[in-house]
Amino acid sequence: MDTADTPTEEVTRLPLKALGIRTGMALQTRRLVEGASKKESQFYGAIEGKGVMVGPLGTEGTKTELEEGEVCVVRGFTGQYEFSFLSKVLQTFEKPFAYALLAYPAMVDAKLVRHSMRVKTSWPTTVLQPGKDGAATPQALDVTLIDISMSGTMIKAPTALAAIGEVLTLSMDAIVDNMPVRLTLAGKVCHNNRAGGEDAFCIGLAFTNLTQQDKLLLNYLLQGPITG
Repeated sequence: MDTADTPTEEVTRLPLKALGIRTGMALQTRRLVEGASKKESQFYGAIEGKGVMVGPLGTEGTKTELEEGEVCVVRGFTGQYEFSFLSKVLQTFEKPFAYALLAYPAMVDAKLVRHSMRVKTSWPTTVLQPGKDGAATPQALDVTLIDISMSGTMIKAPTALAAIGEVLTLSMDAIVDNMPVRLTLAGKVCHNNRAGGEDAFCIGLAFTNLTQQDKLLLNYLLQGPITG
């Protein structure tokens, strides 16, 4: 989703732990040998200064396709940063599950792509469109929120809803501390594209005029499973 976040092409050097990589996050690994192909992998965990554990993606994976003593390149995306680093394969294991232990990198190459973390969801939401043809009352339409961050969201709707630059109002019901809460947010349309192969549109919105209360509620919701 593209919102008000402004991507940067600048690559910086960061400690691995600064990226906030979570267990299960998808990675790509590739041995640095001629003809080697990329392997879809996942992050299992890391011990700072000692090693990084990666394994095949999915429960059916049985091989890492990495060889002990070789150097590999690891690439991934945290939701905010695209990152990569080179590492030596220290050991490989098959039991109790397949994984490789890589040397812990002192620093990684990272590029900030999004200023705030996106959380994928499927959250029934109501969008209020400005009244059309002189109508004073906004039109309410049921849509689905499919990801959200502190700066914006993407919704899936049956129509294009509005032109780029127009402002829509979202009304969302959530549960906070076991209490129902209604969150009403305004968002400017940043992009509006037909969902591939579906009779629907994916619409990216950048939040505008967030109050302190809006920010507190969004931050709370982004810390755990979003439920309406």
